[in-house]
Amino acid sequence: MTTIASVRPLSNIKKPINIIVLFLLVIFSAYIFLRIWNNYASPNKRIGGPYFAEGSLRTVSQIDDANANITGSRNNAIVQAIKKAGDSVVSISTIQVVRDSFFDRGTWFDFFYPHGFERKFYGLGSGFIIDERGYVVTNNHVISDASDIKVTLSNGKQYQAKIVGSDKQSDLAVLKIDAPNLKIAELGNSNDLMVGEWVIAIGNPFGYLMKDSQPTVTVGVVSATGRTFQKEGVKLNNLIQTDAAINPGNSGGPLVNSFGQVIGINTAIYSTTGGYQGVGFAIPINSAKKTITKLIQFGMIKVPWLGMRFQDLNDDIAEHLGLQDKQGALVSSVLEDSPAYRSGIRNGDVIIAIDNEKISSANEADEIIRLLWEGEKARFKVLRGGETKDFFITIKYDELISVAEKLLGIGVQIPTKELAEKYGLSSIQNGVIVAKVIKGSPSDKAELKVGDLITKISREESDLFRRFSVVTEIGNIDDFIDFVSGLRKDQIIRVIFERKGELWQSYINLSQN
Repeated sequence: MTTIASVRPLSNIKKPINIIVLFLLVIFSAYIFLRIWNNYASPNKRIGGPYFAEGSLRTVSQIDDANANITGSRNNAIVQAIKKAGDSVVSISTIQVVRDSFFDRGTWFDFFYPHGFERKFYGLGSGFIIDERGYVVTNNHVISDASDIKVTLSNGKQYQAKIVGSDKQSDLAVLKIDAPNLKIAELGNSNDLMVGEWVIAIGNPFGYLMKDSQPTVTVGVVSATGRTFQKEGVKLNNLIQTDAAINPGNSGGPLVNSFGQVIGINTAIYSTTGGYQGVGFAIPINSAKKTITKLIQFGMIKVPWLGMRFQDLNDDIAEHLGLQDKQGALVSSVLEDSPAYRSGIRNGDVIIAIDNEKISSANEADEIIRLLWEGEKARFKVLRGGETKDFFITIKYDELISVAEKLLGIGVQIPTKELAEKYGLSSIQNGVIVAKVIKGSPSDKAELKVGDLITKISREESDLFRRFSVVTEIGNIDDFIDFVSGLRKDQIIRVIFERKGELWQSYINLSQN
């Protein structure tokens, strides 16, 4: 028997499937609706909440221990160092008065403006107190040519300051204020610095400009030591390099270590844009101490004259002398009967150390010599003919004075604000002031007078083919020393000097002595 299957329309088969799909969609929609309603209707389960994390229950001792750990991590060595050194940092504000004449002499404008026009320039810098008597250390460029200087302490009190001494070559200056209960900075040892150790640059660039006169602080590390940097025509050696930000107004402030001790004096930045780029420089405090002491004692850097000159070694000279490297300073000339000559040092010697301080260049030798003290017996370690020899020179400050007086018949001193006012000088930034003129001397015959500010000197030289003039700009007393050390008794000297605000020139004939 044959079975015949029943045949149903396709539409009848799809109906159960459609009912099932519809049922599932209703169930899913109801689920979504209930979830959304539950979140918005319940105040404890709204989207975004809870807005504040509730802390878990802890004992009082657990909370105290956690807070103590946090407080300890905040109150670290850097914070402690700032607390220790911060109150010794001061702000220094200056006013520089410049008189300009825009018209030629003889015009009717001079009748109304006989002294020219006066302009004032305002400057800000930093410094730090080193002594209870009120001595403040800063950079020379912070106070150079200033006619008015004020120091603002960290407590906001302001005092008039006077310049004790300044030195352009080291870019250091010492001020003095009369103030009670001063906070003193502790000086450290810059010789044991480690590359990578933490350092803190502290400055007070705002001072009286802000109600809060507390100093500003930046933190970094010692990036390198022994750096050389050229700034405003002055070559500074053996500097500390740091990436702690040294911003405008921070010059003269201290660079301190993690113990709060001053190990450097912020002085310059290297920048291609004028802003901070991660390279700052500070003067090591150990070398600064010698300069600061001389400035307080003499008001200037009294430089011993030894009668010898140096030059750097190059490959050819080192090979000719049989040296293994170019470390040291080559003695290029020694004057007869000078302290160096009397000690036994001669042309061609190579100075490799002075008082156990290694010498790598001519500039380093000059820097160490200029800070030697009178009466000190300095030891010069010298290479000569492959052998090492020691020579001793007893330092005397009056050696150059006697030479200058014998040849020229004058004594000189560095210019100060008081001397500029006394002798009517327009500037004290460069030059040396004539402090004494010996009667009947070549300088007396050339009509030089006490109070003249010598700014330029030239002398005639000759070789086998020509005569020529050697001109020396007298920026400071070191330039004068260099010039005098090269004089001979048969020369004629041309001197440019300022007298009561006007430029003069005269000729000193050394053959008349």
